Parts: sequence; structure tokens; C-alpha cells
Amino acid sequence: MKFAPFANIQCREGHDYNAIYRGRIDEAVMSEKLGYDAFYIAEHAFVEHGRPSPAVTLGHIAAKTKRIRLGTAVSVLPWHNPLEVAQDYATVDILSEGRLNFGVGRGGAKHEFDCYGIDYETSGERYYEALQVVLKAWEGKPFSFKGDFFEFPELYVNPMPVQRPHPPLFQPTLSPASMAAVVPQGITPIVGASFSAPARIKENFSHLGEILKKEGRTDMDRIAHPHIFISDTVEKAREEARESVEWLLEDFAEWFVLPDGEEYPEKFKGRKLMGDYIRSLSFEKVIEEDLMWIGDANYIEERVKWLRDECGATYVISNMSPGGMEHEKVAKSMELLATKVMPKFQ
Repeated sequence: MKFAPFANIQCREGHDYNAIYRGRIDEAVMSEKLGYDAFYIAEHAFVEHGRPSPAVTLGHIAAKTKRIRLGTAVSVLPWHNPLEVAQDYATVDILSEGRLNFGVGRGGAKHEFDCYGIDYETSGERYYEALQVVLKAWEGKPFSFKGDFFEFPELYVNPMPVQRPHPPLFQPTLSPASMAAVVPQGITPIVGASFSAPARIKENFSHLGEILKKEGRTDMDRIAHPHIFISDTVEKAREEARESVEWLLEDFAEWFVLPDGEEYPEKFKGRKLMGDYIRSLSFEKVIEEDLMWIGDANYIEERVKWLRDECGATYVISNMSPGGMEHEKVAKSMELLATKVMPKFQ
């Protein structure tokens, strides 16, 4: 199995997010030394739930590492001019000497779209068009494009990524329908959702297996995306994680709140349901229902074993710094996962 930490650059009130950035960078460098396969970062904007500029951050990490792959999870394509996205991430691939894993998505929070001045209801269509433009740009020949949201005259984009025809593509998927949409495009699904129950995770992996078989794909990793935090004992891990997780639950719930008088469009009613679900959670419920994996190395080993044996997972991209968790705690957790758990799955 492959393992990779995932970092959402979050900052709780009273913390210094400059220090948070430095801590997450240090964790990326640690990931290489500890034998992780990759390091992924998220993109959010105008919310405490995360920070923007993943291309800049990954370029900085590229200068500090030599082997580890560097990933977005994800680059939110509808927010940006896709030509700039193509150029920025080709540059990351060059600076990292071909180590970019390009995770893409359409974004989630309406507030983020509102602040960018982009119609939230068009997020899916914008995402699809933007991805088309990025991939055309990376073909390395002149092209033009005319869509509903983006239009470009004939042009040629430089630079080209090192990896040909392009860096490997990834996308988070929350349902069988989304997995069935991306696999035929050669995009590897990242299975799961925040605070998903184990039964749902297993069901989604079962659907993924059927889709991969139907498409004849034997080359795609089966990627799980759990929250993982490890300390010396189960009790100590939960004591150390409580404050960060409680902040995360409160912050994540606010992510789905709309201004007074606004309602989600019918096709996005699931967002409201997600927000209601997050608001229903407590730290105790998260632990009781196995929605985040917080414990000692043996506790985590059993759950990774479940991912491998019951879900067929081959790759674990684990959120290891929830709620802007302090670097010292995250670093210890990463070291315990790398030294006590990962060797059991090699």
C-alpha cells in the first residue's frame, strides 16, 4: 500500500497562520524522510477551512524535496483562468522534476464562489470546460477553444509539464455516479467524504470495483481518504486531538451555511444535508461511529487493515492535521504512522 499525508492549511482563532504554513511545509519535508509516497494540499479561499495558492506552496515544497510526489487535493478549476492553471502546474511539474499529482475538482462552498464573483450553479459545467482547456494546453500544440464559459483564440501554451502526456489526474468522488463519470476519462477517484461512516466507504469501494472492471482498468489505485491521528495511547490521542476536531466540526458546518434569505438550488440540496449532518456531530459521536480514526498505532493498524482487506484500498491519503492542529502533534503522528503502521503494509 501507498501512504500520503493530506494538509488543509487551517488556522484556529488565536493561532498564527504564518506558523501554520511553516509547520505544514516542514511536514511535507518530513514526509519524504519518513518514506511516504506523496504529500497533498487542499485549495480553499475566503474561509478559515483552508487557504489558497497551492501551486505556490507546492513549488516551495518542490525546492525542499527530491523524491516525494506533490499533489493537489484539489485544484478548484472553476475559480481560475484554465490557461493560468495549465501554466502554473506545468511549472510545478518542471520544478519538481516530474513529481506532480494533479488533483482537480469543482469546489464546494457557495461562499467561495460568491467571493470570486462566479455563479455557484455553474460550478460543474465550468469545471468540465476548464479541465478540457488544461488538457488541451498540455498537448503541446496550438489550439483554440469555445465553450459556454471560456473562449480562447488559437494559441500555444508554454511551458509543458515534464510528465507526458500530462501529470496523473485525481478527483474526489462521493458517489457511484461521480466515480463512473471520471474513470473513463482516466481520472483516478479519491473515494470517500469527510466524516463518512465505514459502511458507506465500503459500499463506495464496492461500486468502484465494479466500475473499474467494466472499464477494464487495472492501472488505477483504489484511494481512501480517512482522517488519522496517532499518539502513544488511545486515550492520549483523543485528549490531544479533541480541541482541533471540535474546531473543525464547527468550522466545517459553517462552510455550508448560506446568508439569510438564500437557499440552495435543487441540484445542490445535498450541500444543505451535509451541513446539517456535520452540525449533528460531536467529538464523542465522531469517535463512537468511527468517522475519524484517532488512537494508538495498533488502533490505526486495524483500520488500515480493514481498508486493505474489506475495501481493497491500495493507497491511503490521510488527513493528518485537522483543524489547524499544532505542528508538534502532527509531526509525531506522522512519525508513528510511518514507523509503526506503514511497515505492516509493505
